[in-house]
Amino acid sequence: MTRRDWLVLAASQTSSLPAQRAGDSLGAARDQLVQALELMSPTASAADLLKAVGVLRRALDQDPNFGDAYYYRQLCWKKLGRNAGQQKADLEAAGDHKSEALREWRDPFRLAVPRLDDHLLAVTAKWALVVGISRFQPDVGAEPLSFAANDAAAFSEMLRDPQIGRFAPSQVFLLTNQQATTAAIKARLNTIASQAKASDLVVVYLSTHGSRRADDLRQVSYLYTYDTDVTSRDNIFGSALPMVDVSGMIANRCLAQRTVVILDTCHSGAAAPGQAFTPEGMDRLRAGAGRYVISSCQANQLSYEAGGHGYFTASLIHQLQARKGCVSLGDLFPRVRAEVSETVRKRHSKDQEPMMVSSDNAADIVLGISAGSPAGSCRV
Repeated sequence: MTRRDWLVLAASQTSSLPAQRAGDSLGAARDQLVQALELMSPTASAADLLKAVGVLRRALDQDPNFGDAYYYRQLCWKKLGRNAGQQKADLEAAGDHKSEALREWRDPFRLAVPRLDDHLLAVTAKWALVVGISRFQPDVGAEPLSFAANDAAAFSEMLRDPQIGRFAPSQVFLLTNQQATTAAIKARLNTIASQAKASDLVVVYLSTHGSRRADDLRQVSYLYTYDTDVTSRDNIFGSALPMVDVSGMIANRCLAQRTVVILDTCHSGAAAPGQAFTPEGMDRLRAGAGRYVISSCQANQLSYEAGGHGYFTASLIHQLQARKGCVSLGDLFPRVRAEVSETVRKRHSKDQEPMMVSSDNAADIVLGISAGSPAGSCRV
């Protein structure tokens, strides 16, 4: 039995305590909000929206002071064109209960980039959030990972390199271990979402545990952060980073028409490996236009590692260094996939095949292009 199993067992034996019940109610309410958001999209059917309304009602049964649940419920009613009086009451309740979603006017029904500009401008600025967590909070945190923080640090260094990534150092936000709390990651995501312009380039790199809500849900629902409490499912729901927060920032709020999300969540070195991203989960991130999503392995595989780094990130850095950053994703990714697959098969007799998807409408992206340079100007 792993340490995590012991923690969950101990938590289940003390769940009758009032404080524990309060924490469970909050965690359950937050997870029900996540479930509702997973049903809400620009293409959601009326049946999905009514189902989301029911889930939000259950969230408010758990926590009547949950402002975000009121806010998203009124959005559902508005999208359905029903219950004007309830819409008004829910919006007022969202304000009274200080809804964060209301304050930021989040809208899961609106794509930030529904289509690319006909004449895409030169990259104006470049932004990156790089997160890697190898060590989690003591006693109640997730099992440690071997090289996630090392991978993130090396990737951010490559992005800042003036001869390779050519990102302004001040616009590469690196969060590792204790720095990578749920609040800190969300704050940096918000910084990028609020400041990146349509002509900018955005990169989000995440290396940590990924967790599904339950065995019958295929896609990753949460990312474990440094301060995620894994002693019970409800504590996880209340403290981890929901993937809908990440996909919401990318699909619904980030105006940059060149956006790349890189995910490494299924580490072979973990005592209890997390879940890899499925095509369904990646589809939420590529919604709209101008998005690329790269995962370190297929849904039924692990991401292998050795020598201080995962093979996936090591290959990504190696291939970018070899071409001084002047390589399009369309050329870069096949090289990374081939190198990782061959290395893992040779050294571990296992399969690991990275995967990449993009929006239906997406221009090829060169990570190493200098800000202000026209397309095609990056040369090795």
